[in-house]
Formats: sequence, structure tokens, C-alpha cells
Amino acid sequence: MTLIAVYRPKSNSEALVIEALMQAHHIAHVMQGGAFSSMYPGALRTSLNAQTLLVEEEQVALAKALLVDFLDEDEAIP
Repeated sequence: MTLIAVYRPKSNSEALVIEALMQAHHIAHVMQGGAFSSMYPGALRTSLNAQTLLVEEEQVALAKALLVDFLDEDEAIP
């Protein structure tokens, strides 16, 4: 299984919403840094608390389509 980085949430609450969206559409995913970020609350912009959504390679297109409302050009991971 190959996981591809798709998105970096701006906050813990956004990360939770995105995880729920992935689960609702049965997209295999991991929120890298999710547990560690709870130790350093606040904006998710430092190397200590950053989170990254990883999805299976076969589901990247679907995940990105579902995230279109969250994605800004400067935040999308190519």
C-alpha cells in the first residue's frame, strides 16, 4: 500500500472534519502527525504540530475531489 500526501489541514477541527469526510466515503487514509499535534495545540503550522492527510494511491483523485472546498492553490500538495 502506497500512501500519498494530499492535504495539510489548517487546524485540528478542520483535520477532524476531513477525516470524517474520508471515512464517510470509505477512503483509506492516515492523518500523519494527528496524535502528536494534540500535544502542541494551536495553529497547525509548526514542525511540531503539523498534520498531513495521506491516502492510498488509488484513491488520490477521489480524495482531492472531495477536498476541493478545502483546497487553496498554495495549500494543495501536488
